[in-house]
Amino acid sequence: MNLRNAISILVLGLASLLGVTTANAKAFYVAASSGRNAGGTSCNDALSVAWFNNSSSWGSSSHQISTGTTVFLCGRFSGAAGQQLLAVQGNGVTIKFALGAILSAPYWATSGAINIDNRSNVVVDGGTNGVIENTQNGTGRAYQKPTVAIHAVSCTGCTVQNLTIQNLYVRASNTDYAPDHTSHCVFWLNANQLTINNITCHDACWAIAGYGNNFTLANSNIYHVDHGVASGPAQKSGGYNIHNNHFHDFANWDSPNNNYHHDAIHLWGQNGATVTSGAIYNNTFDGDFGRNITAHIFLQDSIQNMAVYNNVFATSVTRTINSLWFGARSTSMPGGPAIGNSAYNNSINAGGHQSGSGIFADAQVNFTAVNNILAGGSADISIQGGGTRSSTGINHNIYRDLFADFGDSNTFGWQRATYHYLSAWQNACRCDSASKLITGARTAVFSSVTAPNAGLAASASASLDGGVLPAAGPVDTATTELLSTVGQGGGLNLSDIARDALAALAKDKNGKDRPTSGPWNIGPY
Repeated sequence: MNLRNAISILVLGLASLLGVTTANAKAFYVAASSGRNAGGTSCNDALSVAWFNNSSSWGSSSHQISTGTTVFLCGRFSGAAGQQLLAVQGNGVTIKFALGAILSAPYWATSGAINIDNRSNVVVDGGTNGVIENTQNGTGRAYQKPTVAIHAVSCTGCTVQNLTIQNLYVRASNTDYAPDHTSHCVFWLNANQLTINNITCHDACWAIAGYGNNFTLANSNIYHVDHGVASGPAQKSGGYNIHNNHFHDFANWDSPNNNYHHDAIHLWGQNGATVTSGAIYNNTFDGDFGRNITAHIFLQDSIQNMAVYNNVFATSVTRTINSLWFGARSTSMPGGPAIGNSAYNNSINAGGHQSGSGIFADAQVNFTAVNNILAGGSADISIQGGGTRSSTGINHNIYRDLFADFGDSNTFGWQRATYHYLSAWQNACRCDSASKLITGARTAVFSSVTAPNAGLAASASASLDGGVLPAAGPVDTATTELLSTVGQGGGLNLSDIARDALAALAKDKNGKDRPTSGPWNIGPY
């Protein structure tokens, strides 16, 4: 390699790292303060918002936005109340926030501060510190309006990433009933292959709302909302991939009449619609979710082949909750039964002992629950409404002895009966032969709800009658069962989803490889 070629490669590499475009890539810069219709080569020579929104600015000529173009947003954009700022009018473009760029308005339109409806392969990238915010919407503020940051209806293959979306509706009173459920960080009806990655969304109502095939939410921080993910498809949708997120602190949406019943993740299949497949893994659920909480994860009615694994659920003792709720009303639903759902290697503390359960499974067909650490609630696990178990079934779990620790007589729930002895539960369900019932005093497994990662990581080698935690089922059993559930989907191409799910289960929540042969430790670590 000669010196000239080496320098060229170095320059191209630095340009990529710094976000500078090369001669082969088209880029324009847009600023709120600009009135220009020409230029746009830097933030100092930026084009106007009007230029961006003009259809004549979109096309294939050198001074038009086309496939492969990056449009950089420069500085502060101060929108009017109820304004839609940017409407993307082409496919395959990237809207990227330059350093320090902010989209700010009293409240943005229900059609979004940025609208990417009916487009494909559009990327909205917040860059280093991009922000979309409302400033005057909420309790005691000038406005109480529905509002949306990113509107992505029928947007195929689109991505929202590296962005903070904040204060869309700041609810500061439990008697504020003004907000409805249409204040969203991202709204995505009928949007297939939508990816949301590395965003912070706080102070909204239903933060991420919509439906579509092959949806991903990853590496994000969501709090002070009523629902984290709310998805009720209008038809069959599958391939949901929700992982490595932090959901916490929803209590500001409490109300005396339970107008806003919170869920971190709420998927529902009703009126013939179905969520056919997916995986929810490596997430953390903690903080104060309030008293109007339905569940951390609520999989309602016709949810099928959903694998939930490697999650930590840490609930304060002042709250009661069905942490992980597989909730069908019967085994005969219009969209089909809730079939093939599973829970692997989760650690679940369901809070206080007045009600609630670590895992609550209602009318589930071919259900699996293995390798979990479960502490109620008033029950560690409750199986109701008939249904059936998979060939793996319910096994290799650790249960907290709620009777020994708290005097609760319903550690286990089985088809309207309750049990506090493990042997009685095993005889009733004809399952769970390799599980353990232990008291909180005998192991660190059920320690600190305030620092779940540290406490549970330590518990992976905690003593149990002088030994290590009981081992879970063999690797081949777990992987085969997960593949059989995640890999189904009513004709969808889910081979990549199944492969990704298996790869994630083969690592613990911290990314450490599990053994490639033999048994695994129970829980997410």
